Amino acid sequence: MSYDISIVIPTYNEKPRIGATLEALAKYIKDKKLNAEVLIIDSDSPDGTIEEAKKMSSKFSHLNVINAGPKPKGKFVKGKQVKKGMLRASGKYVIFMDADLATPLKYIDTAVKQLESGSQVSICVRNLNASHKGLRRIISGAGNVLVQAVLLPGINDTQCGFKAFTAEAVKNIFPLQTIDGWGFDMEILAIARKKGYTIGIIDVPDWKDIKEGSKISGSSPIKASLQTLGDLSRIKWHSIRGIYSK
Repeated sequence: MSYDISIVIPTYNEKPRIGATLEALAKYIKDKKLNAEVLIIDSDSPDGTIEEAKKMSSKFSHLNVINAGPKPKGKFVKGKQVKKGMLRASGKYVIFMDADLATPLKYIDTAVKQLESGSQVSICVRNLNASHKGLRRIISGAGNVLVQAVLLPGINDTQCGFKAFTAEAVKNIFPLQTIDGWGFDMEILAIARKKGYTIGIIDVPDWKDIKEGSKISGSSPIKASLQTLGDLSRIKWHSIRGIYSK
């Protein structure tokens, strides 16, 4: 069966909130009368996230809960989960979003309209000066300057966990993704640029930094920034070597 929209949600130890998230998403889909599938891509959560998500199946015309396998201890593998979900999706438009709903659901409609208007990729961006505080704000600001200078000029936030793609863009971008960790967002946008795709920008002034219960990141800002710096170097090298031109 084909769908107008596929929504991919990576999860890890999200049992406390996945029920409320899917309840809100089911209501949004119903209210908007969307022909949509939802794919939960879990990394073998020990807290029962998968079982909790499956309880919500009756709320959706199609909810697919997929166990992507165990997460290596201490590793951040959201990129691996997202890739798996995006390539399993069958929608005309495919969105991946975080389980914490830090980006409000209303931006699903905004992203789809942007894709319908001719963009192949649509990304939400945050005002990091307003949403982040202290050390995290400093690190994010410096990191964004570096990313723009080295890889993605004009995109001042690559890491917001809400991005949408046409089905064609999914097929041409995600098979080339090599990074499972923090830098996967940068990599898929770099590939999109390499392919000549238009990347639409959506400002999200009401993005919320959801700290309580955040499980999928599980790393300090300093550690995350160092990992991202390594990923940035790797992406740039792949780009120079033509890995993304296949």
